[in-house]
Order: sequence, then structure tokens, then C-alpha cells
Amino acid sequence: MAKKKKLKIASSIQNKMGEEWLIQVSAVAFSEGKGANMPALGYPCAVCESTQTKLRFAESSDEVESRLVWMELQCKDCKNYTLYKHTIVR
Repeated sequence: MAKKKKLKIASSIQNKMGEEWLIQVSAVAFSEGKGANMPALGYPCAVCESTQTKLRFAESSDEVESRLVWMELQCKDCKNYTLYKHTIVR
């Protein structure tokens, strides 16, 4: 049986996004259910660095000027999943 390669967060993504976001990557979805299929507006895949990602799930804050609390992306290129969780809690 072939051993699966453990996915790693690309160092350039960790350096660029890591101060604002806690980043996780997976070959399977983090959230169950049928997610949305919306463009992720430039947020990159943390595995292959592609910006060809789609937003599956997200949560925003309740404030008038809301911000993303977390979002789950799926990469159209490598098919892996990235979970970004905001590190700044207000």
C-alpha cells in the first residue's frame, strides 16, 4: 500500500498570510455538506499557491463592518482544501 504524502503549507503562503491567519491544509474537506461554489477573490491555495480557488464555507462577524472569521477553500488546480482562521479575535 502506497504511503500518502503529508500535505504541507507552502512557505511563501505561511510567510504572506500566517500573521493574520491560522492556516490548515487537507486532502479532504474540513466541513461536511455541499459547500458554496464561489470565487475566493484571490485567496490562495496554501498547498500549491494557486489563486484558482473556490470558497466552500465561511463565517463572518456580526459587526456592521463585518470581517471574515474563517473560510474554507478548495483549489481548482490541486483539488486540496485550505482552512484560514482569523488569528485576531475582537
